[in-house]
Amino acid sequence: MAQTEVLTKHDIKRIAMVVNPDASKGKVMEAAEEALETFMKGGVDVVQMSGATPAAGRELVHKAVHEDEYDALVVCGGDGLISMALQEQANTDIPMGIIPAGTGNDHAREYNIPRHAARAAEIIMDGYATRTDLGIMRNDLGEERYFGTIACAGYDSLVSDRTNAIPYPSGRSRYVLAGVIEWARFQSRESKIYVDGELVFSGLVAMATIGNTRTYGGGMEVCPRADHHDGLLDLSLLTNFDRRKMLLNMGYINSGAWWKLKEANMYRGESIRIEMPGLTAYADGDPFFDTPVECKVAPNAGYYIVPRP
Repeated sequence: MAQTEVLTKHDIKRIAMVVNPDASKGKVMEAAEEALETFMKGGVDVVQMSGATPAAGRELVHKAVHEDEYDALVVCGGDGLISMALQEQANTDIPMGIIPAGTGNDHAREYNIPRHAARAAEIIMDGYATRTDLGIMRNDLGEERYFGTIACAGYDSLVSDRTNAIPYPSGRSRYVLAGVIEWARFQSRESKIYVDGELVFSGLVAMATIGNTRTYGGGMEVCPRADHHDGLLDLSLLTNFDRRKMLLNMGYINSGAWWKLKEANMYRGESIRIEMPGLTAYADGDPFFDTPVECKVAPNAGYYIVPRP
């Protein structure tokens, strides 16, 4: 059952801002400079952080959220950088602010954060934060990672992989181009899907998409019923789909509305297990673990700064 959103007001005077200079072909630095100027005008002290490697960046975030020096952690970049930060910021009392400057920006879209860096910075300075659910993906080796938006395995994870490999175009168009490229070698895979421990499907699966939020790929609403406050994950499952059907329904695929097709089913649960051999499961646009994987909801583990009511 969905919960009523409760906002907590923070007095934002000092922030740690994590920046990924490689996101969105370097345009993230323009967004960071615009946000920094806005923070300075608002009297907010900013400490900028940029790790040379993902591990170094994660260590910087760890220190920022555990040293009690900052009123907020601010992430300037895309969904991948936010996902990295979530691994340390989840289940803490320091809120995360977002300056969206990536390719998809689906975290920002979910929480109504504007793409304009100065406006996003103003929202952060207002200091209203909300607790949300997150997802946790775990493989059979016991490794696990948090995700904030959507996890997937199948055609859409292959498209995510291709999207990360091509440099252009920008935004949602890159996902569409990647989808066309991956169609040429597409095939459904023998899979088993479990929801809350119950086998709900065994057979050929084209896509298994698990949503804590509604969109991926720059706004494709593939889990339209997902609610980041309801303590559940949504599953959109496309089965028995071949390359010809994929081509004939490419409009549905590229728009993210493939859940409307008769071959699609939708489920909800606290845990979802995907057994789809030979694929890597993605979440927040990045590769997480090779399948099989299990995704579980983590109620109230997220803490985001959002627009004032």
